[in-house]
Amino acid sequence: MDILIASSVITMVLFVALKRRIIGAIAWIAFGIAWISKIPFYLGINDYFNVGVITLAFVLFVLLGIKIVTNKSYLGVFLDVTAFSALSALIYFPFAFNPALNKIIIETVASQTGFISNLLGFPIAVNGDVISLNSRDVQIILACTGIESMALFTGATLGIKAEWRRKIQAFLISVPVIYFLNILRNAFVIASFAYGWFGENSFYISHHIISKVLSTAALILISLAVFRVLPELSDLIFDLKNAITGGK
Repeated sequence: MDILIASSVITMVLFVALKRRIIGAIAWIAFGIAWISKIPFYLGINDYFNVGVITLAFVLFVLLGIKIVTNKSYLGVFLDVTAFSALSALIYFPFAFNPALNKIIIETVASQTGFISNLLGFPIAVNGDVISLNSRDVQIILACTGIESMALFTGATLGIKAEWRRKIQAFLISVPVIYFLNILRNAFVIASFAYGWFGENSFYISHHIISKVLSTAALILISLAVFRVLPELSDLIFDLKNAITGGK
């Protein structure tokens, strides 16, 4: 899967540089296949929310790849979307593939989760990537760092064609906010699990249900704030919708 993801991102960059439709189609279809291959992992941890998200992403990415070839009117839109998507991927994947960077971001998030939790009155102990509270341990993994959402918003805000002043402003109202909210999410999940706030299924309820719903709502609100600062981004997304659906 790692090779497929890396190859799809490299192909995205080639599509932006060479503007060859077939290259763009291969890039997005390969990217979709790389995403759908993650479903067994999420099924294994009973994370059906992410299974749904990944399935929808796969359909979108494959459809996008097909439309790049069949829709001759929106090449600029496809190039712009691919450009900021490739930037997001290039920000995310070093943390996913490089063990040193992976360790740094995970342990940093674990440490700051412990710091915030202690400020909130939860006596958390942190040992590397393991957080302990009330004789229960939780291991922080890459998905707990919020890097996926932060990489996406970094690529979307800094990769869009707009004034740098507004791009930086959009970045500041999205990425740092996502990082802080993710720290609070981790603290909530750990405290819920440690103290059994929701019974024997406290981890599942707090992590897979409550946190997912609140995270989705937060990302929607952050997106709306970003769109106010960068209307070019919302215009691009609407243009992409029209390019895929055939609308005007």
